Amino acid sequence: MHTHDKALTVTLQRLNSAGLQFNDDKCRFRETSLPFLGHTVSADGLLPDAVCIQAVIDAPAPTDATTLRSFLGLLSWYSWFLHNHATVVEPMRVCLRQTDSAFEWTDEAQASFETVKQMLVNSQALALFDPSRHTIISTDASDYGLGAVMSQVGPDNVERTVAFASRTLSAAERKYAVVEKEALACVWAVERWRIYLWGRRFTLKTDHQALTTLLTTKGVGRAGLRVARWSARLMPYTYDVIYRPADDDAEYVALLTTARQSLSAADLDSACASCPELAMLRTIITCGWPPSPKGLDPVLLPYYPPRLELSVKDNFVFRGSRLLVPVVLRPALISIAHESHQGVVRTKQRLCELYWWPKMDAQVLGAVRACHLCQSNDKTANPRPGPLQPVPLPEGPWQKVAMDIVGPFDTAAAACRYAITMTDYYSKWPEVAFTRHITTDTVLAFMSSVFSRHGNPLNVVTDNGVQFTSASFASFLKGRQISHNRSSLYYPAANGAIERFNHVLKQTIQLAIQQHQPWKPAMVDFLQVYRATPHATTGSSPFELLHGRPRRTKLTLLTPAPECTAAKMDIRHRVSQQQRKMKAYTDAKRGARPPAFQKGDRVRVRNPLHVPKGHQRFSAPLTIREKVGDSTYILSNGKTWNASHLTVFPDTATTDEDTVESQVDRSPRPRRNSCQPGWLRDYAT
Repeated sequence: MHTHDKALTVTLQRLNSAGLQFNDDKCRFRETSLPFLGHTVSADGLLPDAVCIQAVIDAPAPTDATTLRSFLGLLSWYSWFLHNHATVVEPMRVCLRQTDSAFEWTDEAQASFETVKQMLVNSQALALFDPSRHTIISTDASDYGLGAVMSQVGPDNVERTVAFASRTLSAAERKYAVVEKEALACVWAVERWRIYLWGRRFTLKTDHQALTTLLTTKGVGRAGLRVARWSARLMPYTYDVIYRPADDDAEYVALLTTARQSLSAADLDSACASCPELAMLRTIITCGWPPSPKGLDPVLLPYYPPRLELSVKDNFVFRGSRLLVPVVLRPALISIAHESHQGVVRTKQRLCELYWWPKMDAQVLGAVRACHLCQSNDKTANPRPGPLQPVPLPEGPWQKVAMDIVGPFDTAAAACRYAITMTDYYSKWPEVAFTRHITTDTVLAFMSSVFSRHGNPLNVVTDNGVQFTSASFASFLKGRQISHNRSSLYYPAANGAIERFNHVLKQTIQLAIQQHQPWKPAMVDFLQVYRATPHATTGSSPFELLHGRPRRTKLTLLTPAPECTAAKMDIRHRVSQQQRKMKAYTDAKRGARPPAFQKGDRVRVRNPLHVPKGHQRFSAPLTIREKVGDSTYILSNGKTWNASHLTVFPDTATTDEDTVESQVDRSPRPRRNSCQPGWLRDYAT
């Protein structure tokens, strides 16, 4: 009290000499506590004002976004007293991000509302900052926010909290890796309390051990670009980074096995000392190995062949210059070596330089094969096409037809931007219509026009375009009792008849462009000739097979002779013969082999070849639910795929490298021949 009075007297004298006067009614002397801006300053430290706290406690649950923002604004004034404030109030902030016009107050938000009130009521007094004491900044990061605590060590060596701070992560920051979130928390906390830390040495505590290296000069060249930039922002400060283990054991284990970037010598020494396997190994190395492995403990059998290379130093066991890793740390080291998702060979190389343990190669192989990200971008897996499946010839004309959409044609007039095509599987009769827009109604109008001339078919085959998967299309076919088959995803060969005709159609359009002819008249002339020309597969013209008579054309100069029954060809035999030739040629050219997938197998789906650069080449693992054809399967997501897009997803339980090598097909691939025979070019499946 004497010191207080002396300092007060000196202050008043200096104010008086400067000509300043005080109002006695507004002055209070020798107070044990003082309210100031919603806070109470006392000998115990800084506390929230009791009147303001009562206003927060009595506040009702928000009923709209405006009320909620007002409550969160009042609460943020006392965020100094609330540990992990941003994470606790995140459920309430979610209510402010709702896109619907109606405000919805969730159960999670109500629980957060009650929790934050209790935290404020039970908040402890914050110590006043003392420049003469050592300052400690402790940081942490969650999936939603960043948190920090500033504390100081008092004369009694007790660490007292000076302030809490927290903030919510942005949408982009929530996608950061764990180490990046923890590094961001450190940089944000230091820059937030810059006025207290500038020019003073302080301690920075983090529960991510990798940052003890990455945020210091030791991490130069080792940190990622983002962490390296943040480390450069801390260079004006003088600090020591200390690793503080997390309070939650489960969180510590997760950190060790998934996100840990380095291991300290103390961690390694402790794990080696407590590892039963290494303890047995140290004992037998010290006492001497038996002359024969007979009777040796099964755990020590893998160490017997290299026994002469093993040595002991303290708690560590070495094979030559490489350290034997305790069992508990092996998965963590494999995860660190595979942190950039390199392949099996490179991951092994990183480990083999420093470490060894039995079956290390097999464990690395199993870990890499269990990594879904690596398997989704596997460049070594190559789906093999299944053998060609010839489409059986229908019993008669116009029973089974194929449809497709061609375009858009950028060089065409607006009325010819798209083309709808249809062909009969039996007679090969084509139908073509140009259109401005390609909608379901346009397709249905085309089908109605064609079916009015030739009748309703029994079956229609299409791809998976949205026009063919719509409810209107299904209703149209159902009303005419027409079944519908769709080809496998990204496998146009399943509808080869229409795809082959589309190729001829594009050639005709190209010729019309070169001759400066309108497309529609050129297409009419082409169809007239095409329908009257014998097809390479059937040997008869589409017109004759569809209408049962030869067509009279410009080449018909004489009256046709009466039809001779003996001269009729066995069309079915000819088609079968042509299909066998095509199958043999195509299967040999592509190296096709029957798929060995079974129901219940786990497979990956190769994305189409035009997938954007940087995207995954393979999907996540899926299960085969049903086999619906020789090479067609329905997967667990309900979609149908051809075997040419599928490859086996490795069984993580299998770690034998010989098995992996045996799965690689090393049979010689047939050389491509660009000079295809004429019968192949004109063939349509």
